[in-house]
Amino acid sequence: MCSNSSDEKLKVTEVMGEGRYSFSIPMQLLELFIEEETRALQQYASLEGLRQEWEIGRQEVALVHSEMISQYKENCSGLQAQLEAGVTFKKSTAKGMPELDFVPVNLHIQQMKVGRGEEEKERVVYTCVTAGCPTAYSHKFKQGGLAKLRSTTPLANIGSTNPSTVTKTQRGQALLGQIEVVLGDLQKEVDSIRSAARGRVLTSVHTSTRALAENVHKLKSLCNINLIHDSLRDLAGAVEPEFKLSETNVVALCRRVEEHVVSVEAVVSSLTPSNIERWCELLEKPLVDFLSALTTTTTIFRKAVIFLFLRESYSLLQERVPLGLKSYLHRHDIVFSQAVTVTITSFVFKLLQSFAVPSFLTQLHKVGFLLHWESLLSTHGDEQGMLEDFIVAIADINQLTFKLCLAETLQDFPQVSGSRYKMCVEVPVQKTMFRLLPAPLQNGAEISVSAILFTQGINEQQTIADRFGDSTLQDQINIRSLTELTSYCSRYRECLGNSSTTLVQKSLRSFQLLEQLRIHVHSRKSKKVEILALSQEICRTVDGGRVTSCKSAKDRTAMGVTLEQTQILVKEMKMAPSEYQHCLDTMRSYGTRIRNAEKNIGARQYAFNALQVLTLPIPYRPPENTYKKKQQLQT
Repeated sequence: MCSNSSDEKLKVTEVMGEGRYSFSIPMQLLELFIEEETRALQQYASLEGLRQEWEIGRQEVALVHSEMISQYKENCSGLQAQLEAGVTFKKSTAKGMPELDFVPVNLHIQQMKVGRGEEEKERVVYTCVTAGCPTAYSHKFKQGGLAKLRSTTPLANIGSTNPSTVTKTQRGQALLGQIEVVLGDLQKEVDSIRSAARGRVLTSVHTSTRALAENVHKLKSLCNINLIHDSLRDLAGAVEPEFKLSETNVVALCRRVEEHVVSVEAVVSSLTPSNIERWCELLEKPLVDFLSALTTTTTIFRKAVIFLFLRESYSLLQERVPLGLKSYLHRHDIVFSQAVTVTITSFVFKLLQSFAVPSFLTQLHKVGFLLHWESLLSTHGDEQGMLEDFIVAIADINQLTFKLCLAETLQDFPQVSGSRYKMCVEVPVQKTMFRLLPAPLQNGAEISVSAILFTQGINEQQTIADRFGDSTLQDQINIRSLTELTSYCSRYRECLGNSSTTLVQKSLRSFQLLEQLRIHVHSRKSKKVEILALSQEICRTVDGGRVTSCKSAKDRTAMGVTLEQTQILVKEMKMAPSEYQHCLDTMRSYGTRIRNAEKNIGARQYAFNALQVLTLPIPYRPPENTYKKKQQLQT
């Protein structure tokens, strides 16, 4: 109990719960990965007639995918066994257990409720998901994290919004997906032409023929890009002479398909009531010839892109020794699984909390879901490697989309579909909520994700990095995140900023805070914790989801969460400043976060020692009675 500046009583209640999806989402992802690895094996099997050196490479890469399938099946069985044993979350002490690699560490939902006045009306003012940073802890960090493994300069080719930073494999996977969609549409139009001819509906024949020509134009646009040209040339040079491609010119291959469309159009133009009995007969040969040419052409395009995958994978297999292709892909999948699970948890909880706010639902549709992820990792030792994993996780999360559907039961869980490169999460919602959604969301429109990471080390390792090491990565991350957060706020203002007085004020406030944030991001002081507080406030102002992480979401995260809650009480609930320190110490001594420590390590204490506490910024220091003065380093 505390009071605000008007001497009005404030009843503060903390609630902490375990995330429901800690095991179920990783299991879904493992099944998806198994499907994807199986598909990769089938794709590589289609590359026949390769020269000996490339055939050896194909076999080596295929072996890696085969081994991953076996390993992921074991992981899936292990997680199922954990669920059956009643395990509900992954303790910090288990973060190095390989069988739990895909599960985020210590995933919880932290909530603060405030009752104001004698009536003690409660309203949620703060919700945050807490979890250990998405990282492959059991794989260690001798060679750094994923970002370093991709590049000697970690941020050089990791990005969430710039297409030039997407790898060739990602571009190729996306391209194959688009080609498959167009091929499905082409087959549908051929079927429609045949059906209309059988039904003797000439207008429908003409309509479907026009759609056929339009889709061929789409296919040509998709395939007439440098990625296809280069891959086709490389494939032509990698096959034995007897397997020489019939054609290696993209334009010529597309022209062949176009010529057959022209033949179909010519026959369609000759259809009249006088030859109505022969419509099907007249159309059949040009349609069969068209499909044959289409199959030949797209088979070549597919093989070219699959050969690109082989080149990229084989290059990684050779260059990453002793890491190896398998270890690299495995590490990526672990990090991705943890990040996706945390993101889904944050999205679902934010949705449940805000579904009655029409502007928030409009925001989801028009602007997307903002996920503000706060990191308290240092840029020294293993934690630098964790941060390098974290960067890639954030970039990958930005390829994620959500789709809302009508729930069939109260127990329905989100369902994941797609691939590592483009994933969609279908979230079931109850009928009372579903009918409040904007029409586009009811009809299956996808919700984009804007995941943004702000990071600031606060422990003794960051002190070492600031004085004797290098904090460049931390600065680069925050500068990039500032740009991306500014972009989101601009889109927010454009779509919602003038729709009501409240939203105008929110928009104006976000840009005022962004100016302050910009100053701190570019300042040269050490331990710029103001970056965290300001970016948190901006996120809350524009109704984003919040996640706080350190290595295991136990000690530094506890300090961060309780500090943010206390700052909210002062700034938003007008708590008397004189009660600030008492409120902060009370939360840290008796609240949910010290109980979280007990859940993880069996002791109601934070794993700080006296030296570590002295190196923490003052607002992040725990009360005297909550840690041992002689204790091992934090876990």
